[in-house]
Amino acid sequence: MDSRNRNNLHVVETDWEEINKKIRKHRARRLRRIAIIVGVCVAAFIVYYMYMQHKTYEEYDVTEEISRSDSSAAKYLAYGSGYLKYSNDGISYVSMDNTIIWNQSYEMENPMVCICGSYAAAADREGETVYVLNEEGLQGQVTVNMPVSKIEVASQGTVAVLMEESGTGYLSLYNKGGDQLAEGVVHAENSGIPMDIALSTNGKNLAVAIMDVSSGSAGTTIQFYNFDTAGQNQIDNLVGSFTYADTVVPELAYVDDSTLLAFADNGVYTFSGSASPQEGTALAVDDEIMSIFYDDRYFGLVYMDAMQDAGRIIRIYDMDCREQVTIQTDFSYDSIGFLDNHEICLVNANRCSIFTLGGLQKFTCEFDGEIIAVFHERGFREYVILKEDITERVRLKLFGNSTEAGDAS
Repeated sequence: MDSRNRNNLHVVETDWEEINKKIRKHRARRLRRIAIIVGVCVAAFIVYYMYMQHKTYEEYDVTEEISRSDSSAAKYLAYGSGYLKYSNDGISYVSMDNTIIWNQSYEMENPMVCICGSYAAAADREGETVYVLNEEGLQGQVTVNMPVSKIEVASQGTVAVLMEESGTGYLSLYNKGGDQLAEGVVHAENSGIPMDIALSTNGKNLAVAIMDVSSGSAGTTIQFYNFDTAGQNQIDNLVGSFTYADTVVPELAYVDDSTLLAFADNGVYTFSGSASPQEGTALAVDDEIMSIFYDDRYFGLVYMDAMQDAGRIIRIYDMDCREQVTIQTDFSYDSIGFLDNHEICLVNANRCSIFTLGGLQKFTCEFDGEIIAVFHERGFREYVILKEDITERVRLKLFGNSTEAGDAS
């Protein structure tokens, strides 16, 4: 290379601090743009969610219609990814598209079914056999030698059975294979009349409501039994007892492993704990309770509305008896309960009304044909309506009319 050319070469000093500063500014601008886009998307989702939650739907589309041929005596309960259908001659697990996953036949005059998690139990009132089932079908049978008056099942298949004979109540606990785990006796002349039982979801705690009229007025004692380590050192596994004078408690319900609701004629009592159950918050009620319903997070009480002849007041509470919402309606329902998304569903012969936990009447409609059951399927708008001989999968309409839409009443 020519020496003159070499003399023209020179070293350029790089300002790395300035370059890094520019890179940092570029990255900051990019992150701000991403943050703005994400923020706009989140805000749009929140607005959409609030709109969906606070919209009153007046029409629906039938997305699928499936013919069924069920017994007129069949009853239905939400279960798993579908529902249980049961009647005098058997019980079936059915998907929402009407596919029979399994069928268990039996002969019962007055069948009763209870569900906890993936397990279900079925028995004939006054019968002597209990069927234990899960999503795969029959898991075992429990055979007793006295008439069954009440059954409860736990999430792993443990079954509690209340039997009555000649004025005496008998309590037994069984595993899903039919082996007896524990037993006890309630003598009417000594203790009173057993009104109801409840079994915790893990099968380790049993509560019994016993009504005593020996004093001339009805009083109730709620007894708690523990079949885990805590109860082994106690006589008959009894770990707690609470007595309420001038009170009738016709229904008990465990909502988890250790939380019990006791529904009385004068309100609701709550209890918590396994080894040593304790009284929790109580709800005192002066008005007559027409209906009760509950799920694992809330319970509802229905009263007559003194201001309207056909009016109903529905009050929803959490498990600490804190009121969440009050709903006033003139809907004359045949059944009321929570759907799996905690919405409140009221049904009569051919009409359905759904309320949100915020108290909004989300949907009300009069259908063609008798409604047997309503289930939430998914999302904000998709439900399954069981009619007398048809299953309809429906989607609540956001806007406009449809040739397949039901007309709101």
